[in-house]
Amino acid sequence: MIIDGHVHIGPSQFLQIDADAATLIGIADKVGIDRLFVTHVTALFYNMREGNDALGRDLRAHGDRFIGYVTIPNHRLGQAACDEIRRCVETYGMRGVKMYSHPESPITEASSTAIIEMAADLKLPILGHFTPIECDVLMTRVPEARMVMAHMAGQPYAFGNWHLAVEVAGRHPNLYLDTATSQMDSGMLEHAVRCLGPERILFGSDTPLLDPWVQRAKVEGADLDPVAKSLILGGNIARLLGL
Repeated sequence: MIIDGHVHIGPSQFLQIDADAATLIGIADKVGIDRLFVTHVTALFYNMREGNDALGRDLRAHGDRFIGYVTIPNHRLGQAACDEIRRCVETYGMRGVKMYSHPESPITEASSTAIIEMAADLKLPILGHFTPIECDVLMTRVPEARMVMAHMAGQPYAFGNWHLAVEVAGRHPNLYLDTATSQMDSGMLEHAVRCLGPERILFGSDTPLLDPWVQRAKVEGADLDPVAKSLILGGNIARLLGL
């Protein structure tokens, strides 16, 4: 089973995307992806509750294909964010938390701790748009949390330093790296697997922002054995979620 752990649904003028459930399922069918772990861009950039409710409706309609992230746009929402996580888990059966980090409101502020602790208590993996340094701080603070560093540091805030992402993940056994990045450096995945083992790498495409064909090919074309590729492409997420 191939599980894409990093997918966006909904319209966003900021990201210049507009993908509904039918669009994403159609893409997944063409690319050969069985299930999609999805976050709603309305919750990410516009209105937290409205976006999470929209995703909840899609989960009810397409529960065989979609898995849902409770999206928290800013950790400064504090108790409201914690309440939203519990509401979405209880109401819609969401299985993870997606958190965003902005340079002007660093995720390492103390107000993020309660949110991460709640996710850890509920055994929800946290997909975070975080830098390696931020992950180092957060994992030291809440080591029992299961955190996924989105883009493996291949994003502007982290300056694309995937070497540092691997180094930091080596210090924290509950820190995972996601493959959803436009970087295609030679030996990138091979280095990560050599240092961390294949169990710590999760497939993500960032659909519809990035091309899922390319993201899948990046894993399948890596110099890794079939067992490692199978774990990365879905086995690891299935294990984390108990699927």
